[in-house]
Amino acid sequence: MLRASDWREARAADGSRYWFSVGLNKFSWAIPNELKSQADRNYEAGDWYWVEHPEDGYVPAKKAGSGYTSVNGDNIQPKRDSAKPDRLNWLNLTNSEDDLVMLENVNPAVILFHIKQRYHTNQIYSYVGPILISCNPYKLLPLYTPAILNDYIKRDNRYLKPHVYAVANQAFRALVSHGASQSIVISGESGAGKTECTKQALQFLAEVAESSENIEQMILMANPVLEAFGNAKTVRNNNSSRFGKYLEVFFDLRNCIAGAKTTNYLLEKSRVCFQAKGERNYHVFYQLVNGASADMRKWFRLKPLKDYHYLNQSGCDKVAGVPDGRLFNEELLPSMRELDFQEDEIQSIFRIVAGVLNLGNIAFQNTGERKCRVKDSNVVQDAASLLEVNSKALNEVVTKTKLKVIGQAPIVVSLSAEQAKFARDALAKFVYEKLFDWLVTKVNRVVAPRQQSKYSIGILDIFGFEIFELNSYEQLCINFTNEKLQQFFNFHTFKQEEKCYREEGISFTKVPYIDNQPVLDLLEKKQKGILPMVDEELVVPKGSDTTLIRKMHNRYSKNPHYREEHKKKLELFTILHYAGAVTYDSRGFMEKDRDKLNDEAYALLSKSTCVFLASLFPKQDTRNKQAKKSTLGYRFTRQLNTLMKTLHSTEPHYIRCIKPNPNKAPLQFCGKMSFDQLRNSGVFEAVKIRKAGFPFRYKHKEYFRRFSCVIPEFRRKWNRDVISNCKKLIKHFGLDTKKVQIGRTKVLYRAPEHRVMEAERQIHVERICCYLQNVIRGFLARCLYRRMKAIIPVIQNALRSRKVAVLKAALEQADGVGFEMKMTADARWMLHVFEEEERVEKLLQSLINEDPEETFAELTDALKTCDEIKYNSPLVQQARKIFAEARRIRDEIDEDGKVAIESLEVKMLKAVLDRANALRFPHRSAVIEKIIELLYNTSKDEFVKMQLKASVKQGNRERIIATTIKLKEISLSRTAELFSFSKCAILISSEAWANKKFICFDRKALAVSMRKHTTVPIHHSLMKQWRDREAKRLAMLIFKNILGYMGDRRYQAGQELLLAREILEQGITHVDLRTEIYLQLMKQLTCNPKTESQNRGWDLLMLCVSVFPPPSMVENYIEVFIRQNAPKMRKEKLISAMHHRMYDMKEGAQLIVPDPTEMDRILNGSVRRRSLCHGYNTSIAALDEIKKLGILSVANAVKLGGTGLTPNSTPRGSSRAPMAQQSSSSRRGWCGYLRSGYERCCGRGS
Repeated sequence: MLRASDWREARAADGSRYWFSVGLNKFSWAIPNELKSQADRNYEAGDWYWVEHPEDGYVPAKKAGSGYTSVNGDNIQPKRDSAKPDRLNWLNLTNSEDDLVMLENVNPAVILFHIKQRYHTNQIYSYVGPILISCNPYKLLPLYTPAILNDYIKRDNRYLKPHVYAVANQAFRALVSHGASQSIVISGESGAGKTECTKQALQFLAEVAESSENIEQMILMANPVLEAFGNAKTVRNNNSSRFGKYLEVFFDLRNCIAGAKTTNYLLEKSRVCFQAKGERNYHVFYQLVNGASADMRKWFRLKPLKDYHYLNQSGCDKVAGVPDGRLFNEELLPSMRELDFQEDEIQSIFRIVAGVLNLGNIAFQNTGERKCRVKDSNVVQDAASLLEVNSKALNEVVTKTKLKVIGQAPIVVSLSAEQAKFARDALAKFVYEKLFDWLVTKVNRVVAPRQQSKYSIGILDIFGFEIFELNSYEQLCINFTNEKLQQFFNFHTFKQEEKCYREEGISFTKVPYIDNQPVLDLLEKKQKGILPMVDEELVVPKGSDTTLIRKMHNRYSKNPHYREEHKKKLELFTILHYAGAVTYDSRGFMEKDRDKLNDEAYALLSKSTCVFLASLFPKQDTRNKQAKKSTLGYRFTRQLNTLMKTLHSTEPHYIRCIKPNPNKAPLQFCGKMSFDQLRNSGVFEAVKIRKAGFPFRYKHKEYFRRFSCVIPEFRRKWNRDVISNCKKLIKHFGLDTKKVQIGRTKVLYRAPEHRVMEAERQIHVERICCYLQNVIRGFLARCLYRRMKAIIPVIQNALRSRKVAVLKAALEQADGVGFEMKMTADARWMLHVFEEEERVEKLLQSLINEDPEETFAELTDALKTCDEIKYNSPLVQQARKIFAEARRIRDEIDEDGKVAIESLEVKMLKAVLDRANALRFPHRSAVIEKIIELLYNTSKDEFVKMQLKASVKQGNRERIIATTIKLKEISLSRTAELFSFSKCAILISSEAWANKKFICFDRKALAVSMRKHTTVPIHHSLMKQWRDREAKRLAMLIFKNILGYMGDRRYQAGQELLLAREILEQGITHVDLRTEIYLQLMKQLTCNPKTESQNRGWDLLMLCVSVFPPPSMVENYIEVFIRQNAPKMRKEKLISAMHHRMYDMKEGAQLIVPDPTEMDRILNGSVRRRSLCHGYNTSIAALDEIKKLGILSVANAVKLGGTGLTPNSTPRGSSRAPMAQQSSSSRRGWCGYLRSGYERCCGRGS
């Protein structure tokens, strides 16, 4: 009987847990019963099932009589017509997989349960076989930072969590390895997050396959433009794409991005004129009105939002957290300029946008039967002025129309107020549609490939399936598109799977799936489909919506996918789509399908004096020649068929986006709603075929190589028949050949068998790895032992010789051993001893015959060294006797001098100096020299230095901080040139930095860019040397974060604080990385032409100096950089924050990353800091008193002795150079000395 102690927990290669009993050689994926508590066993007892729930979709429930009891205690009574519930496997609740197909007994309820569990832990991505499920989190998550993106670029996807980056990486790797075009099909309801998935997939491709001409950044720049003009807020989504988009990214022969092409589908023109309650018009209207400059407001006659009819109908003109004005100035306009939009084009575009808004303000009133007039002619004049057309002609176009009768002159017919409103709206819609088409064409022209490209990756972001209360022609086209995509999905997910099994010649159960070809025939079949019927009705005399719906009822009355709705209204009909039944209203079908602007309006726009607008409506109008081919249905069907042909020529990858709740609320998961989306998108059918089929497959050789390690005793007895070997392995595992099938080229099996084989393989791999580690470590240890044994006599002989050169050579040889022995360390110390012995002997030989009072300092240092190295030669003994007598008197004077210096009293200083000069040979110790310096040659700043030292001795912390800051300020003001960023000694040279880039066409320009602002990532760190290799690897990622925070590189909107937080976290974790962070910030703030980027850079620098202190090697460069370059309003705040972090941090205080609220307080200057110089009053009274005595009077009163020293001269033995001539290293040393003095006093290390 097994005991709890017999089991041990382990992990498989994919990270999943399992338990293994070493003694009995058993394993279990579920927690063994021996490890479970009695409470767990009691809880799991009984019959548990997955039961349908009206809100949660499915819930685990225990059988209780005729009903069930859920885990929450709710009683559930199943419906009579409901299917028999699936039995619950507890392993499915305790074990989670990134690929849900890997779960035991997988079914729709299990998939829904795990997607919900993962969603609540912010794991919004999951795999279901080849499909990536993405749940909209409705909040910002740290999933798209440069560090995470780099992980998916550098590492194998098998070891990373599901992510849109992983799908994009699969597509890119497949393109590189297979040489075939790829596609990423992103689908889902409105508000499910399709647009965000598209942007992140594009971001990944731009990063992994960046081009030499920066084309990938141009493609990313197109997003803000197309989103502004093509996206809007709906009740389901704050940034809903109101047009379909297929973005094709082309690659050159080097697998770098060569260009791109965007194809747009079915822009929702009706939104220009009408929005439902709680929705908005297209973003660009609000961005223009809120963000236009004073000049633009004047040119375009802009008014408040509430004054525009096209913007005030829905009662919603703002989106929470979306600053329209800021986006206009910081994203839309800069992106348009980066995309080579000319200034006159930009002006014309926004003039047309403003003109469309003014068209909406034209109001009408009836003046009789079928007659109307414009209420306010000034509004017409404003609109005409902006569109640069004749105001009278515009008035005629919106209030009248012409009827054309064959053989007669056109008849002018007046319009009613209601008809005039339709004419006005039609004009506005067509103008906006033409403008949007031009924008797409312009973007395509800018990012088009410069050369022929053979392969591409297409990203399809298109409208999801729509079921509204009122469904019209637009919904029919949208749902027709989704039917096409579902058929494409069926083909590749089901038919390709079955094709694989047939080719392998294995037996499998065919899975029935929803074949929607009959629905497609109903919609598009030539001469019989609904869409062709609408086109035909347009050319039939007296054709109308009523005649159309009657014909449809007659023709499709027996079609099982079509249903009449006579009981409700004649105009209604229902189509049974794959996602459910949708009822459409046929009213307006023909007018929407006609999609044609009347000739008078078209002619008016083509004659506009605005060249740009006129170019959108060319005079060579041939629309009437082929009326049928110009219909919306015909154009859209042809466009869609072209798209499907393109998709069929690619290898597809799927992302199914799920909208987890209707409230756009984070961490809220509506199970029933999500279940319906999963079912409608065909995910469960994919699971069925995976479950019935064989999702795991290896070629015969691959299978044999992977699992042959489980029978190591037969590794030399395998025959050349690979299939026979595979059968032996399957037999060894004890598996049924029906469950593990051997095909013509592959071995195929399911998840349970996969777990069994992988677990046993993992056990054997662990054993083999341990054995290999033992062997290799033993071999390395023996090699090391031989090297150590060989070097020992070499070091011993060198020590016996006591020769410096010989010992140095021996130590250089010992460096190659690879291990620092104690003997080697002792030899290094002895080398130091030998060198000091030689030096001291030479020094004492020169000092022994001189007056000890003249050479007292040098003699002191020499004898101190002798004590340290325990050297006591006859010459040393003689020097000790001479030194002893001279030292006694001088020690007394020095002790009194130390007291005087410590107190800084003038009388005491003068008294000590008098006693020193009274000696026959004037005493010139360090103490006396210091007194002379204080009395005669000390300036104010030098005196402050002495105050600092006195404060350190006294332990006066407040005064230490104040004097340290003051001294540093004085020092850096004189040596600022030495600490300029361009002369930073720890920077790698520009030429060496440029040479680090593997491929570069202009290294000279690259070298120049090293020390100034750039907008592209760096290829190498800025520092010369690194102690922390992990920090060096992170340096390039940190620079991407800095680019993202400063707005020089686009990442997900609103991630600035997340990027800043990651920088601060890495700076706290890696001390070496702090220096690199400060160097990168100085680089990005040097010659930065962008004001906004500069401001963000200074903000980021403020956060850094407030969180972690600058390392000592770079602190002077930082302070000088701030004093010379920071804006006046920021300079003192930055210096103050840096000083607080450097000097006022409590001993042992832990560095922590501030939360977002604290970051805002730091950046807003609302963090209260006590004044470090509070109460500090530099006492210079004593110094002023000394100066008042005058140099000559003091010189006469105090005999300086026979040295000839004058108050202005430098004492003998001093070699101090003037301040301006000191080197950068010496100045750095003095500032470091000040800092170390402060830290010694406070009891802290550096």
